[in-house]
Amino acid sequence: MTTDPAHPAPGRLELVRRFANTEDRYGGHDDLADADRAAAWLAEHDLLPHTEAVTTADLGHLHRFRAVLHELAATTGPSADALNTFNQLSAAAPQVVRIDTDEHGRLRTALAPHRPGVTAAIAELAASVHEAVLTDTWPRLKACANPDCAWLFYDTSRSRTGRWCSMRACGSIHKARAYRARNRPH
Repeated sequence: MTTDPAHPAPGRLELVRRFANTEDRYGGHDDLADADRAAAWLAEHDLLPHTEAVTTADLGHLHRFRAVLHELAATTGPSADALNTFNQLSAAAPQVVRIDTDEHGRLRTALAPHRPGVTAAIAELAASVHEAVLTDTWPRLKACANPDCAWLFYDTSRSRTGRWCSMRACGSIHKARAYRARNRPH
């Protein structure tokens, strides 16, 4: 999949979705494949100063955090290990509570990193997850049911029962496979 077929998530949750989707399994492209690419992606999304490098250890943390986000968004629910990893990685950078207003002037709070660096980038993403849980938008961020894809998408369906990042791509592939399996001679 060379382009993202999903609807954007609201607010800062969109950045979390984009980070989780830095690996394109269909296209064989990974924006976090090496330290230079990871630094460029983080800088492009204002999560890391352009002058800061990503170490091999940082790259491992980013890969673990991305995998945890996929598990947290899975419809089966996260494991205790995933929750522990999320908390461990997001706690590595000091965070502060930030208060601002939404588009309607209502107060909202969020956790924000206190210093720059990859651990602070992870903390910023974790703060966005925190905000999404508080605003009840997190349950709509889901992993595509196609195991070959696993792209995170924001479910805009009224019933909140979306399973595919795209019905034209993954949904139709799954339905065609299921049809062939049902109609295969025994």
